[in-house]
Amino acid sequence: SRVVEGAREDVAALLGGDPERTVLGPGATFWINAILASKLNAGDRVVTTALEHNAVMRPLRWYEEKRRIKLVTVNGRSSDGVPSADEIVNTVAHAPTSLVIMTHASNVTGAVLPVAEVAKAVSPVPVLVDAAQTAGSLAIDFGEMGAAALVASGHKGLLGPTGVGVLLLAPWFDIEPLVRGGTGSRSESVKMPEHLPDRLEAGTVNSAGAAGLGASCAWIRDRTVEAIHQRGRRLLEHLVEGLKEVPGVFLHGWNANQPRVNILSFTMRSKDNGELAAWLDREHGIMVRAGLHCAPAAHQRLETFPNGTIRVGIGPFNTESDIDALIAAINDAYE
Repeated sequence: SRVVEGAREDVAALLGGDPERTVLGPGATFWINAILASKLNAGDRVVTTALEHNAVMRPLRWYEEKRRIKLVTVNGRSSDGVPSADEIVNTVAHAPTSLVIMTHASNVTGAVLPVAEVAKAVSPVPVLVDAAQTAGSLAIDFGEMGAAALVASGHKGLLGPTGVGVLLLAPWFDIEPLVRGGTGSRSESVKMPEHLPDRLEAGTVNSAGAAGLGASCAWIRDRTVEAIHQRGRRLLEHLVEGLKEVPGVFLHGWNANQPRVNILSFTMRSKDNGELAAWLDREHGIMVRAGLHCAPAAHQRLETFPNGTIRVGIGPFNTESDIDALIAAINDAYE
């Protein structure tokens, strides 16, 4: 219990949440589904964006088909597909809306969406933020964001283990449990406890995952998210400049003036993405992600569907020599 509560405090401190309203669970996907199950009813209108991960789009499409919600997807007019705050706000204002769901950053291009601006403008309509791509990679203050809820995976920018994720809830926003059962508290009652986080943490908490997540969040706080991000940004810009010099390489969704996390998507003329990624791994020991990245709608918006792109993720342990090695390898691929 001490380990779990310590981890909860570390996560809350890093993301600007209230520890009592910071809930641990199996992952971001679990918490997205828990919120939808608690809040959506037939006829409800939900506004989302074309850049969402399947963790958002698949359950929303299921609710659209099986529960008859009305799903409205905002396609940003910008070249990178990022909708402006006005585009989203105007869509919400067009008809009564029950929920807005937005990724904080595209997992395909890294471009950051204006979640705080939207949340404040559409209030009291609740905004759910999928921060799987930004938590630990971009400075987040949930208390200042104005969103109703924020979910994040432990194993991405937070550098924790797989199989653990977090949910942050605003003081004015509550959900019903998706899973009910033992909590180790109020054992005399056959009803779930009313207080958080127990009400949403039925069953045995993944204490090993929580321990790893707490340790990684403490490590990030010591070094600061801002410092980690800026170091990664320098490496990203070095990569962009290097790839621009390689004939036949196309950068997708890159905009130097757009706030972003440190990932980059590219393709290479006459090269199959999967084969090139496998070659980079096999011949150069470089691991990238090829394909649609569980975000087919985003690739449709970027006109990279159905082949997708190669995505490079830059983390706090990458070095300039890693970037140089990738640039050299892509040059070898062209030759």
